[in-house]
Amino acid sequence: MVLFDRYPGGKRYACTFSYDDGGEQDIRLIELFNKYGMKCTFNLYSKVLHDPNRKINLSSLKEIYAGHEIASHAYSHPHLEKMPLKLQYDEVIKDREAIEPVWGEIIRGFAYPFGTFSDDTKHALKTAGIVYARTVNSAINGFAPPNDFLEWNPTTHHNESADAIRRFIYNVEKAPWRAGGLLYIWGHSYEFDNANSPVKWAEFEEKLKVLAAHEYDIWFGTNAEVYDYLQAMKSIRVSADGKIYYNPTDTDVWVSNGDENVKIGACQKVIIE
Repeated sequence: MVLFDRYPGGKRYACTFSYDDGGEQDIRLIELFNKYGMKCTFNLYSKVLHDPNRKINLSSLKEIYAGHEIASHAYSHPHLEKMPLKLQYDEVIKDREAIEPVWGEIIRGFAYPFGTFSDDTKHALKTAGIVYARTVNSAINGFAPPNDFLEWNPTTHHNESADAIRRFIYNVEKAPWRAGGLLYIWGHSYEFDNANSPVKWAEFEEKLKVLAAHEYDIWFGTNAEVYDYLQAMKSIRVSADGKIYYNPTDTDVWVSNGDENVKIGACQKVIIE
């Protein structure tokens, strides 16, 4: 039986991270992610990035965030849902217009400032070319990918991540019949320097070590990479008899067929008996 429950390379699980606001602690955080072969999405609001005296400013983005993803956090980090629809749209477009020319990539992701939004906010995001948006609400469905990518609930904030990571690793190690789970951790890098924070740099690095030790079955991707992969998976066309699989996208997709992992390459047809 063919199951759509694999990630790139045939891995059974995926992990992604999301960090907000663009504080200078992002530099140290990126060093940790790079050390353990992980990727992160950094949500920036460009109003503060025009200041050349900041360690992280518009001119430094390409060098600092290389290998990771930059997403929008609106231009001025407002409560979007309190604004007229047009101004919500303007906040997103203005942020993209400031960052994209120096970043050199198209911004398609978003994190809601303060975690607040309305239906109008989601409409404004779609109009502004945003395809996914992260909330601050821990996912009630555990490790399942979102049904609505414009209300993408993370699994956990890093301060409360111990139990989620424990359960996630249990699935990887002890439950070979399970697959398709996604661990999504978010936060602010400046929180690691907060004296009252339960998780500081050393504790967080230990969590990364635990996850990295299971890279044989965990795929680490940015938010956009996860989104693109799951969208490609949904796009697979299947023949009436369930034997022919065609991938019309530019993203390779893996599925499981019993104990075998099968790659359905970009723009390729595969016959699975």
